[in-house]
Amino acid sequence: MFRVTEYYGRWNNVRGQLVGLPQWARFIVGIAAVPGLVLLVISILAFAVSLLALFLLTVPVYALLKRLTTVGGGPPVQNQPEHLEPSPGVKRVEATIVE
Repeated sequence: MFRVTEYYGRWNNVRGQLVGLPQWARFIVGIAAVPGLVLLVISILAFAVSLLALFLLTVPVYALLKRLTTVGGGPPVQNQPEHLEPSPGVKRVEATIVE
């Protein structure tokens, strides 16, 4: 938690120095920041495109495998018994909550 306050203090210090610059100097700093902002937007778009490609490749395969693994096109077969019994060696624990 101490690092968060330290970083916040550093950010306020940098922000104060930037606001203390004259208007023309802040404009030049803003122009210098534009390529970085463009790269940030491009990287976000690249991430979105790669995620879309992942879904476009995996969703059809998932749908095909789901159809192949279901019996008769209905809901998937469940191999679980209706009444679950505790495993041997399991001890039942009872607890009471007191407020």
